[in-house]
Amino acid sequence: MPMFRSPRARFSLLALLPVATLMILSGCAGKIVPPCPPVRVDNATASLTKFKDGPGRETNDIEYRAEIAGYKGQCTYDKKGTEVEVTMDVDFTVTGGPAAKGGTAPIYYFVAIPQFFPQVEGKRITQVTRRLPARSGAVDKFTESSVRVVIPLKKDQPGATFDVYLGFQVDDAQLEYNRSQRN
Repeated sequence: MPMFRSPRARFSLLALLPVATLMILSGCAGKIVPPCPPVRVDNATASLTKFKDGPGRETNDIEYRAEIAGYKGQCTYDKKGTEVEVTMDVDFTVTGGPAAKGGTAPIYYFVAIPQFFPQVEGKRITQVTRRLPARSGAVDKFTESSVRVVIPLKKDQPGATFDVYLGFQVDDAQLEYNRSQRN
C-alpha cells in the first residue's frame, strides 16, 4: 500500500523537506569553520637515503632509507581568529639497506611554512633518534604524534592561505640523490 495516496500530498511533503533540513541545521548552527592550512610532503625531501661512510653511492652501499609514509591531522582556530593550530601525527618508515649495520641514529625532519621564510618561524627541525634495522629489508614503522604548528593570522585572514610542508632535513648530496631518483 503506498504511503502517499495522492501526488499532491507527496509534493507537499517533498516541498517541506528543505525547510525541515534548514530548521534542523539551524539548531546546530554556529560559526562557519574556515578550512585548515594545506599540509604537503615535499617531494624532494620525502625520503632520506643514508649511505655507508666512504665514496660508494651504489645500491649495495645503502645503510637505510627513511620515508614519510603519511600523516593525519586537524586544525583549530582560536576564538579571536588570530591564530590557527595545526596538529598532526606523522608516520615514518625506516628500511634497512644492503649495508645495514643496526644501532641508533638521529633522523631529522622539518615542518616549514614558506610564507614565514627567512624568519625562525619559517622552519622547525626536529630530531628523532631511532634504532635502525640491522638487516637488509627489515622495516621499522613509527609515528611522531602531536606534531604541532601555530600560525598567527591577521584580521580576517584564513589559515588556508598558508602552506605547511613536511620533509627530511637532508644535506646537499642527499637532496641531489633524491632528485636523481625521480627522473
